[in-house]
Amino acid sequence: MTLTQPISRRRMIAGLHLAAGALLAPRGALGAPKTGKLATTHDLQADARIAARDRRPILLLVSQEECPFCWQIKREILDPMVLSGDYDDRLLMREMFIDEGFLLRDFQGREVAGGDFALRYGVSLTPTLLFLDPRGRELTDKMVGIQTPEMYFLYVDAAITEAVERMRGGE
Repeated sequence: MTLTQPISRRRMIAGLHLAAGALLAPRGALGAPKTGKLATTHDLQADARIAARDRRPILLLVSQEECPFCWQIKREILDPMVLSGDYDDRLLMREMFIDEGFLLRDFQGREVAGGDFALRYGVSLTPTLLFLDPRGRELTDKMVGIQTPEMYFLYVDAAITEAVERMRGGE
């Protein structure tokens, strides 16, 4: 993905605040970060109805329970985004797991294993961010892993902007 539009000063400052806040995030036992702000989905069909009603794309974090990079993206990027409320009217953010035993209802209403659902999108590594429309179609390139943590918020924000524009533009 490339940044095709300049990032506004407001978004740049917001990103820096999110990153600074992540450094002060509370930690639980064994240093594991306390999260819980990003909602886990078990029903993408219901989420799709909400997204369609509000004309919002779905940001879906494909995650694993014991993935330190998944914890990092939640702690440093996604949880602060949810907590800020700045993205509430732009997209619906959810998390799903590919761990054995995790089941969810897909966009067509069928119950599937999380890992099988992820493979439909070519996802085999976590964390991966998918940007989907209410039918489950990808609106922009998926983001796999965290290549540059210090810039990751800006890349996520740019992908969100692209997904929102495509969703609202009817592409």
